[in-house]
Amino acid sequence: MDFSKLNFIRLTQEHAIKPFDCEDSDLNEFLFEDSKNHLKDLFAVTYILEDKDRTIAFFSLLNDKVSFKDTKSKTSWELFRETITGNTTLGSYPAMKVGRLGVSKEYKGNGVGRFILDYLKILFVTNNRTGCRCITVDAYCQSLAFYEKNDFIYLTTKDENKDTRLMYFDLNLLG
Repeated sequence: MDFSKLNFIRLTQEHAIKPFDCEDSDLNEFLFEDSKNHLKDLFAVTYILEDKDRTIAFFSLLNDKVSFKDTKSKTSWELFRETITGNTTLGSYPAMKVGRLGVSKEYKGNGVGRFILDYLKILFVTNNRTGCRCITVDAYCQSLAFYEKNDFIYLTTKDENKDTRLMYFDLNLLG
């Protein structure tokens, strides 16, 4: 897919969101009903990938951190800290969370999701304005394989039977 003709737009209160359906009512609802409220309340910023007629995909970003309480076990925390190079004595590590990521049903399987994650990885390594070591996501069970293919790692095994699993990507792996 040629991504050069698509634009990332930072959602504003005035922006008219173009038609979108990713076949997930929670994600669709977030885009159309909640994203502008999250922006106004300074909880998350949403970016939209669109062409002239429709919304191709969107994602929301918010600040996060990875800490011992996220792992829910000393073993998981030690495993996480072993994967983090550099200062491994911190009590928490700065992160950016992908709060929501949705791809229009017409574009699923065309590499749009991977394009977005690659864009974010490069952006936060080359233009990291506040310090951010990891990208985190509370991945829906149906999306776990997608995040695994994009080199995200499970933070803990304690959430194996939950609706979402906490995963992370260490940005330092990009060099």
